[in-house]
Amino acid sequence: MSVLEKRKKTGRTGHRKDHTSPNPRVRLAAVEKLDDAEALVEVACTDESPRVRLTAVSRLADDLLLDRIARTASSLDARLVAVEKIFSQRVVADLLKEPGNVELIGMCFSKISDRRIIESIAQDPAYSATVRRMAVEYFADESYLSEAAAEAEATPERSTEEAVQAFVDAYGGGLRGVRAIGRFKRSEKALKALGTIARKGGETGGLAVEYLCSALGSANPKLVECAASELSQLKEPDLVDCVIRALDNPNLREPIRSVLQSIDTPEARSALSGAGSSN
Repeated sequence: MSVLEKRKKTGRTGHRKDHTSPNPRVRLAAVEKLDDAEALVEVACTDESPRVRLTAVSRLADDLLLDRIARTASSLDARLVAVEKIFSQRVVADLLKEPGNVELIGMCFSKISDRRIIESIAQDPAYSATVRRMAVEYFADESYLSEAAAEAEATPERSTEEAVQAFVDAYGGGLRGVRAIGRFKRSEKALKALGTIARKGGETGGLAVEYLCSALGSANPKLVECAASELSQLKEPDLVDCVIRALDNPNLREPIRSVLQSIDTPEARSALSGAGSSN
């Protein structure tokens, strides 16, 4: 039974049934005064006028009602506003289990700040691969990297290295975990974590060096300084070779030369001598 039929059956009259009027101005005036939550949900989910349906959403505060709109509304705008108004982060997290528009997924993630919820999403197969991957990215940037940075200031370096490696291992290990951090190379915290990974060497260390070298091209001088500081600590020949290869990028040549001067190993000096003679 529709809302209008319910109204007719109960004999209610006046502005309370005007939200079904063909005239959007009449519907809007009615919705602004409507106190029937179920009717507001129906308007939010089905009304053809953006102003009317968004006004209906704005008059609701109950998370369960907003959740219904976020799941079933015919228009994306109503769904997005409903998610924005939901208070419970767990209700929002549950929404991510439904197939969703990219904008809707992004809105959901913007509402979740609880590290435990984001981490659980990243590890739960009930979520799609896309959603889990986004959770890894959010977790890496918003939660893990903040903790790693704090730990770096408060504890010996060995403990920090173990913390970084534990994170990499938690998300598939190897290159996959490094890429999760590398996506946030515009963060000083991420660059410090990449520096820790780089110093461990191997394939993951080489990838971390590549991310650090690319950060030297940032327009942010603080990020350039941070990346250069991390790279300057490298002494292993294989890792220094990774830095040397970045000389092939003309946009990075000068900052890489400066880094190699700081590294000051035989390999670095040889590369600088060769680069100088070719200019």
